[in-house]
Amino acid sequence: MKLHSFKENMEFQIDGIRYRVSEIDPPKVFAVATGNVEEVEFNYFELINQSTFYSADTLIDKALQKREEKRYVSLLDTLDEKQKKIVQDRFDLIEPMLLLGKAKSGDFRALTKLKSRYGQYFEQKTYNKMSQECLIDLVAGVYNLSNRTIKRRLAGYRKEESSLPNQGENGLIPNVFKQNYNRKDCKILEICHPKKTELVLDTIRVKLPDEVVPIIKEVIEKEYLTLKKDTATAVFESIEVKCSKKGVDAPGYDTVYKILKRLSPEIRSRMREGRKGEQAYNEVTRGYSNEEAMFPLHIVEIDHTQLDIDVIDEKSGYVIGRPWITLGMDLFSRMVWCLDVSFEPPSANKVRQALMHGIFFKNVKRKYNTINEWDVYGIPNIIYTDNGPEFKNADVRRMIKETLKSNPQYRPVKTPRYGGTIERLFGTINAQLIHRLAGTRKGSVQEKGDYDSEAEAIFTLEDIRELLTVYITDVYHHQVHKGLPIFSPVPVKRYYDGLKKVGFPEWIDKEDEEFYRMELLPVTFRPYTRDGVRFENIIYKSTSNAKGLVKPREFKYKIKYNHSDVSILHLLDSESGEYIELRPQREMLEETEGLNRYTFTKVLEIMKEKGLLEARKIPGVKSIKVAKEMLAERVQQRAKTRRRERAQATRMNMELPNSRPPAPAKIPKEISVREMLGKLKKKDENIG
Repeated sequence: MKLHSFKENMEFQIDGIRYRVSEIDPPKVFAVATGNVEEVEFNYFELINQSTFYSADTLIDKALQKREEKRYVSLLDTLDEKQKKIVQDRFDLIEPMLLLGKAKSGDFRALTKLKSRYGQYFEQKTYNKMSQECLIDLVAGVYNLSNRTIKRRLAGYRKEESSLPNQGENGLIPNVFKQNYNRKDCKILEICHPKKTELVLDTIRVKLPDEVVPIIKEVIEKEYLTLKKDTATAVFESIEVKCSKKGVDAPGYDTVYKILKRLSPEIRSRMREGRKGEQAYNEVTRGYSNEEAMFPLHIVEIDHTQLDIDVIDEKSGYVIGRPWITLGMDLFSRMVWCLDVSFEPPSANKVRQALMHGIFFKNVKRKYNTINEWDVYGIPNIIYTDNGPEFKNADVRRMIKETLKSNPQYRPVKTPRYGGTIERLFGTINAQLIHRLAGTRKGSVQEKGDYDSEAEAIFTLEDIRELLTVYITDVYHHQVHKGLPIFSPVPVKRYYDGLKKVGFPEWIDKEDEEFYRMELLPVTFRPYTRDGVRFENIIYKSTSNAKGLVKPREFKYKIKYNHSDVSILHLLDSESGEYIELRPQREMLEETEGLNRYTFTKVLEIMKEKGLLEARKIPGVKSIKVAKEMLAERVQQRAKTRRRERAQATRMNMELPNSRPPAPAKIPKEISVREMLGKLKKKDENIG
């Protein structure tokens, strides 16, 4: 991930004038313009969000004309999981030396990471007395490697990093991996979850006959990756029997054995050992507290809850139920790092949306006219969650570990007390905001009494999103927090005090945001044939020349897809490392553009139910139109009496019928959302 950092003596440009940073005092930045001696004061967050702001390395990129021509390119993305593991192992080998250099230059984040991960190397000497040569000797002894090997890895990383910032890992890729893997005799063996066939667990490149690959895949998934724990011999014999029935030559025992050994050890353990295997790989953090979070974004805790308020549909005024909220909190400062509000229950996609909100600039001052900016952004060292399936989802773990380079950690099972910090935040939001709004359900049936929340509901989902944003930015971040030290009891002050110690977080350029939004998308593998790519009953083709993409069906490309829009796929060209856009045919594009996968799945269910979709056949455009109309009618009929279907209608952006008088969809004139929050803030200040 290409990140930019703000440090003293760095250069930047704004409004065409070049400056050099002379002093940093969060949130203030002092800089001197070229040819001038007078310091100019900037607000850091306003500065880097201006459209005319460019950091030094961004200017270098522009000079090399990379920005204008840049596409979604990733050399690491062209590697399979085993190859990535080798690159990661090489990085782990040299990371102590990289962190030591940063720590000696005053980087507190690097020092904390060095002590927590590699403290065993500093039993005899402190980090400031440890030389790089001495540390290389210690690392070489632990890994049983020569000093020369480690120095060569380090030199390769630094050479690549100096020519292209934040791309040092490319220098750790073995040359043999950089060759073209699009050979006709090289096939991808895609191992999926035995019960969730859409979930790819691992991919292995093999050189086997076409008819043998699906047999090996079936036996590994249904016999080897189970709690029955079949041996390699049993797997080989099963493959041999199935090949005999098909009339094809079976692979040798050694070939099967090597394929099984190439499976990810974590996948083997989790699938074959059950709970015991999961415990071996699930990192559990017990009792995180404020004292353990050493600086801003050291530890961020994420969780979900359903808000205690009924929300109406903005078109019809119908009450459609309670929205789900996902929040991430910086445990050092108690600042809120991310927010997602929707009717979608906890899922991998909801976690992805929250992560994107957390790492990018929020720009709420411009969007919602808040008094303050939501200053927290960036990538945490540790992302701490409960054991919900949406957090342990393979795609979510990949996002956190590979894309964000963060460390996912989980609290012990059935121990809600270890998530007390984020739970208290939910309680505070309900008590200080939600329970004061029209349509609230209060905290209990007794507390609610005779209050009719459905009849009184007046807020839409977007209203709630705005209210939460303004409350967090202008109220919560500026209140005294009992869990913070007495000398720095307000989240925003605690946050800035921490930044003075470790510096501003690294940021992602606005021009790079779309790139990393796609980096966070889930992955699948599909062949590109003369028809194109078939994925979830739609045929996709390249919007440009697809001649070079067509390969034998056994070769599978890496594909990224978006839950929010079924009309687009991104295919990774393993030769160029670029992502190519794929779209359905024009008629199908019109019917699917902007359609989310949840809705499309429901459409397919209707088609199967009515016999409009034959097995293994691609649905026609007319059939999809009919099914969408039938689905809309069904949802609208049920929405009259059932809240669950009303929420479903909202998720699918369907207009509900006005068959009964709707609740007022607008906030009464005498009090607006902004005025309401102003009153809440004044009241809380008086209480304080």
